[in-house]
Amino acid sequence: MVKYLRLINIFKFFLMSSILYAIFIFYLSSLSDVSKHIDFIEKQYILDILSFFEGFGLGIITEISIYAYSNYDKLLHFFLYTGFGIVLYLTMHFSRNAKLQKYAVLLVLIIGVSYAITDEIHQTYVPGRSGTIADLMADTAGLVFSLIITPGLIYIKKLIEGRIHRGQAQ
Repeated sequence: MVKYLRLINIFKFFLMSSILYAIFIFYLSSLSDVSKHIDFIEKQYILDILSFFEGFGLGIITEISIYAYSNYDKLLHFFLYTGFGIVLYLTMHFSRNAKLQKYAVLLVLIIGVSYAITDEIHQTYVPGRSGTIADLMADTAGLVFSLIITPGLIYIKKLIEGRIHRGQAQ
């Protein structure tokens, strides 16, 4: 009975977290004055730091850094939807409903991508914003990434707990 009540409370917590996270995404999408990044990457000291890597044959780090910075909004979409995917997955995982648990990955993708589509449509109505396929792709990539790391971390946690309960961990 105690475990049952604990699961309900955890489920409610993650359900509320998912709803609040969706509201937060909507709020961010409603802002017309999104912070514009300055030409920080073009500052000489940043270029000098990045050229350090080129000296070791790691010029790819410079290229990735410049690409990521020039497309920083895609990184923001990626990380924002990674977080959304994590809370959605945990909501399904801690549900007492066997179907929600079984189809958690599929449901996270359906709910997450559907929300991302509506988010991009919403942005087309916000002055100074636009909805793009590239943003939707970044959102989807974040969701997929969350579905790779979250079940993996849960599995590792269970392995560790199993060793602790068997007295194998020190």
